[in-house]
Amino acid sequence: MANIPDPDFEDPKEVYAFFGLAMYNANLVEASLINLAVVLHLDRVNVITKEVFEAAFGKMESKTLGQLLKATRALAPVPEEVEPVLNETLAKRNYLAHNFFREHAEEFIHPSGKRLMIEELCSMIELFKNADELVTTIYMSLWEKYGVTESFIKAELELMYSKNESRYGGL
Repeated sequence: MANIPDPDFEDPKEVYAFFGLAMYNANLVEASLINLAVVLHLDRVNVITKEVFEAAFGKMESKTLGQLLKATRALAPVPEEVEPVLNETLAKRNYLAHNFFREHAEEFIHPSGKRLMIEELCSMIELFKNADELVTTIYMSLWEKYGVTESFIKAELELMYSKNESRYGGL
C-alpha cells in the first residue's frame, strides 16, 4: 500500500519506527471515527451553534476507539461491508497498544524475529489505512451538507500551512 516505507531490516530501531507508523495510522482511524460520530450527532440536533459543534467534538475526542465505534453504531448503522474491517481494526489497535511488544519479547532479540514483527506491523498499517479510507468516504459525504467539502478542507490546510510558515519559517 502507498506510503509505507520499505524496511531494510538492518536498523535495530526499525521495529520502533514501524510501531510508531502503525499507531499513527490507528490514530487516523480514531480521528475519522470522531468526524463520523460528530456529523451523525449533528444530524440529530435542531440548531447548530459553535458551542454545540465544539461540545460534540469534545465529547467524542475523549472516547477510546471502542467507545467511538459504539457511539457511531448507536447513531447510525455501519455499512455491512465496513463492519468487519472496523471490528478487525479495533482488535488490532488494542493488540498493538497493549500486547504487541510483550507478545513479541522473544522474537525481538533476533533479527529474523524483528523481521516478522515489522511485517506484522506493515500488515496492521495497511488495515488501518483501509479502515480510515472507508470511514473517511462515509463521513465526507455526510459533512458536505454542512459545507465541509474537499475544497473547504484544502483551503483550511493552506491557511494552516501559511500560519506555520509565518511562525516557524519555510521548509
